[in-house]
Amino acid sequence: MPTIIEDILKRFQHQGIVTRKEIMAKLGDQVKTTTAVKGLLENRKALFIKKGLYYLKSPDEWYRDYVEINPLLLAGRMHPKSVVGYHAALKCYGTAYSESNLFQVALDNSVRRVSKPFEFQNVRYQFYKADLSFGIVSSVLDKFKIKHFSRERILLEGLMFPERFLGIGEFLQSIDGFTWLDLDALLNMINHYPNTTIYMRLGWLLECNKKKWSVDEKILKKLEKKRPESRLMLVKNQTRNNYLVKRWSLMVPKTVNELSEA
Repeated sequence: MPTIIEDILKRFQHQGIVTRKEIMAKLGDQVKTTTAVKGLLENRKALFIKKGLYYLKSPDEWYRDYVEINPLLLAGRMHPKSVVGYHAALKCYGTAYSESNLFQVALDNSVRRVSKPFEFQNVRYQFYKADLSFGIVSSVLDKFKIKHFSRERILLEGLMFPERFLGIGEFLQSIDGFTWLDLDALLNMINHYPNTTIYMRLGWLLECNKKKWSVDEKILKKLEKKRPESRLMLVKNQTRNNYLVKRWSLMVPKTVNELSEA
């Protein structure tokens, strides 16, 4: 008859990261849960990450003194309703322009409390609440499946929140690695962004990459009709060293233009 530890490993080892709540839901008893967690840690079958969060080692890791956890796995699995988002999601596609020890975690809006940032194995995890009902895809990472933002979701989020991508320059240089996009999916996602300025932002970006992403002029004209008339700063609070893109009434930092010419 399997022990509690064997039972937990069989149920959760395939996902790598497990929470105390998940173990509790499986065992249905507080005492059994405490016993199971204690046993996993003492027998070196699990690694403590933070209160209520553990990494279940694979058999070949049971006797290692140090096990390094892939930050993408932890970011995507640290909560049942979390996905890898923003700049960290670019790493899932291998297009992040710069290396960073900051990983962004998107938590579903239904989660009551947003966790405070914390550090583990020299990586800092930052949390944001978001609507996770769209633009979420899965990838297999080191035999584990994780959820993260799609390319199209990354584009829209970066235009609205470039600071979550380490700045507009980092964002633009990173998405330059996208060789294709699902334009139909991208345009459908706009409905999730009530701020109409998304039309001018997206229109400008698609026009800049018109050839690379095979953007039809009809798409640009549709976006142009819906954009606000008033001028907008591409980067909020940057009122100097911008140039005007008339078609989109968008004030774009000159440094962005320099990037495109490089």
